[in-house]
Formats: sequence, C-alpha cells, structure tokens
Amino acid sequence: MQDSSPAPPPRVQVLADAAIRVISRDGLRALTHRAVDREAALPQGSTSYYASTRLAVLEMIAARLAERSLGDLHAYFSALANTTPAPTREERISQLAGLMADFVGALLARPDDMRARYALVMDYLAADPLSGVLSSESPLLADAYAEAPKLLRRFGIDASPQHGRDLMLLTDAVTFSRTVHAASPHLQLDVRGVLAAFLRSLPRLQD
Repeated sequence: MQDSSPAPPPRVQVLADAAIRVISRDGLRALTHRAVDREAALPQGSTSYYASTRLAVLEMIAARLAERSLGDLHAYFSALANTTPAPTREERISQLAGLMADFVGALLARPDDMRARYALVMDYLAADPLSGVLSSESPLLADAYAEAPKLLRRFGIDASPQHGRDLMLLTDAVTFSRTVHAASPHLQLDVRGVLAAFLRSLPRLQD
C-alpha cells in the first residue's frame, strides 16, 4: 500500500520558519544560528550548513516572507479579477474595500511573519539591499503596482499608476498599524473604512 502522507517540508523552509519565529518572539538581537537550530528542533550546526553567515540567514528569511506575501497578493488580484462589479459606485467601493480588507486579514493571519518583516525593515535592513525584498519598494511588487490601476478601472475608478501605487502603500501602512497595535483593541483602526475613504477620493471614470 502506497504511503499517502505528505512529504516533510524542505530543511531550508523549516529553518526559515524557525528564524521568523525567533525574530517575532525575541527580536532581531536573539537571531543566531544556534537559536534557529533550537527553535527548529534540529541538531546544532543545521542552520550554518545552509546559511553560513548572518546575512545568508536573513536572505533565507526574506525569501520565505516574500514567497508567502506574494501568494496572498496573487490571491487578492485573482479575487478582484473574478468579482463582477456592482451597479453603483458606492457598492463598487464597498466591494473593493472588502476585498482589500480581506487581503490585509490574510497577512495579519500570520502575525509572526508580519512582526519579523517589519522588524527587519525597520531595525536592520533600512540601508541594506535586502530591504528591497521586504519593503514596499520591493521589485517583486512591480507587477502589483502595474496591475492595480487596470483592476480599479473595472470598478469605475479612473486610477493612474500613482493611484495604484498609493493604494498598495496604504494597504501596507494599515497592515503595519494593525500589527503594531495587535494587543491594543482600542487602537485598532477600521481597515475597511480607511480603504473605502481612499477609494472615494479617486476620480471616477466617465460613463
């Protein structure tokens, strides 16, 4: 009888996920090869085998975070592309704000990822090339910036490339705010309301 159990994740993936948890729980200063080995419950030296330097560990983390965030982004754009626009402008804005809020929710469902990402961008990578992988300036987001205006136009919004970029940056900003204030319900902003207000400010296409 053939074993149908799923294959275990690749070792690099296990180590990257462990490193993300270390940063999320204990901060960047706690990130060492040995700490990642312990977190992953692997023999000492496992992390060094795959990532011999601290920079290599950070590259491994950045690749893992980018992979998951891009998966969420592709799902978001797919939902936009497959949603039939509502008949009125206000209903369409509500649709868009809801879909965008769902995207933010998907990101927030991985709090370790978000805390690790922002810790890296703010505390370590501000002047490092890796910041381009994790920040809003990531070249990985170039396609998203290009696609956003096209999808917005389907919903009757005359979005320029700058509008699309602003929307993506705003989405990142509200995700950051919700991550920072996760333990303070009274400081939690209304993601859907903020996004809807921005969308209302954009020009509408001529009928």
